[in-house]
Amino acid sequence: MSRFIADYQSGKPDDFIKFVSEDFFAKEGFRQVNYKGETVWKKGVGFLTAPSFISFRYSQGNIHLEAWIKSFGEHGLDGFYGAVPKKALKNRVDALMSLLSQDVPVPEGGAAPQPDAAAAPAAPVPVEVHNPTGKATVALVTGILGVLLAFFIPLIGVILSAVAVSSGAVGRKSTNSGRATAGYVLGIIGVVVSILMWLLNIVLTVL
Repeated sequence: MSRFIADYQSGKPDDFIKFVSEDFFAKEGFRQVNYKGETVWKKGVGFLTAPSFISFRYSQGNIHLEAWIKSFGEHGLDGFYGAVPKKALKNRVDALMSLLSQDVPVPEGGAAPQPDAAAAPAAPVPVEVHNPTGKATVALVTGILGVLLAFFIPLIGVILSAVAVSSGAVGRKSTNSGRATAGYVLGIIGVVVSILMWLLNIVLTVL
């Protein structure tokens, strides 16, 4: 039982790290919590899968990241136990580290200040932020399949629909928010239909 730990020098200013990381955590549905006296980012409550945690600290471009899932103790990103949530968390860690490793454009004219730089506002520097369009597609596909299978295999229907709701909640913060919203709504419908069909099957079996 251990955490995944990574330490590296990003070479980026702290305001860049703060902006990119907080944008990423917000779009992925993480929230800050107090965990054993430590402020960390947490996603999930353990209803369908083990909750994921990321401890993220930085100073002067130096980044310290720890990631783990919690299920009967802490588990890092390796090993067979909890392979599905571990894989999902690893993908998120990789995506975050990739965003933090991007090249930051230097404003036109170079980094050296101009004589009248104090009087002119600083030009915004475009950076790449997290855009979970893939989650929008997953939400739509699993939402459609969840509704269809709800009538025939309610258990599979409710699982796929739950994935659609979860993915849709993240995908709605992307540029494909319309697709994600459709998947999110279909997921809710799929969950309801699956439960109703499951109850109907029980009633018909008893009768």
